[in-house]
Amino acid sequence: MAARGDRPRIGQVADLAGVSATTVSHALNGRRPVSAATRKRILDAIEQLGYRPNVVARGLRAGRTMTIGLVIPDITNPFYPVLARGLQDVLGPAGYDEIVTNTNGERDLERLALDKMISRQVDGIAFAVFHTHPDDLRPVIDAGIPVVRLGGRQAQPGVDLVHSDDESSAAEATRHLLRTGYQQIAFVCGPAAEGPAAERVAGYRAALQEAGHAVDPDLIAYTEFSRAGGAAGVGGLLDLARPPDAVLCANDVMAIGALDAARERSLRVPDDLAVMGFDDIEAASLVSPQLTTMANPAREIGQACGRLLIDRISDAVGGDATEVIIPARLIRRQSA
Repeated sequence: MAARGDRPRIGQVADLAGVSATTVSHALNGRRPVSAATRKRILDAIEQLGYRPNVVARGLRAGRTMTIGLVIPDITNPFYPVLARGLQDVLGPAGYDEIVTNTNGERDLERLALDKMISRQVDGIAFAVFHTHPDDLRPVIDAGIPVVRLGGRQAQPGVDLVHSDDESSAAEATRHLLRTGYQQIAFVCGPAAEGPAAERVAGYRAALQEAGHAVDPDLIAYTEFSRAGGAAGVGGLLDLARPPDAVLCANDVMAIGALDAARERSLRVPDDLAVMGFDDIEAASLVSPQLTTMANPAREIGQACGRLLIDRISDAVGGDATEVIIPARLIRRQSA
């Protein structure tokens, strides 16, 4: 391995691997295909020489900082670290690092996070939207920074969108509960039906109406996107004169809270109360009973977001905003 003052250069890697320096560059940034055999020779040469790409120099030459901002509402929700991993799957080989900011889903903190990303001169932003108004994204657009929204609906020109099919997925979840024989189905939502939660509430309503069921507003509980919030929301529903026999939760963390509430009242799941989640985080298959849920492929969403950002940064695509929809699927387990 070379000493600190004598760092190996890309040309030395190319010579040892028997390829051109351009091929080494392509293997590192992932912009053009390189065969598996060639990539292995290059990686072996990199390891043997102790080569480290000079990301700062590369960024200066390209007029970039080689950083992407990831703005998320709740870093403790297991969905978002998996999404970040998917983003890094794409950004890492291209030489980009992530700056992660947590907003608690609060609009003021979302706007502050965007301002910080602009001041840090990030090359792109992946933004999990909850309460942000389209006007809040205008400074990012005016700064020429590509931005991809994660969740919600297409709201404005210049902003790409990647999301799961929230409305259709929630409708499918509701239909599953109806097919299973449940009649009094409740929905446990966030503090306000905005962002992806609004799509899921719409799907829930649509499936009930499609089946000829009236939508009872008392069966929609607004609470926090957390385990405690899920428990509190279900607790309130169970206090109704006619409590639900099934609850669909806006995410799996809330659904685990719903299991807590059922256990506290000695209710059997799913016999006395069916519980269904959304996301299929790892814990969904670890709790007892295991959660029936809609698999919301966080890693695929992150990967799709990363590809869109790199395409925008490199001007590989232009024109109108792009919308990418990642389908969710029903995962049947024990809780519903």
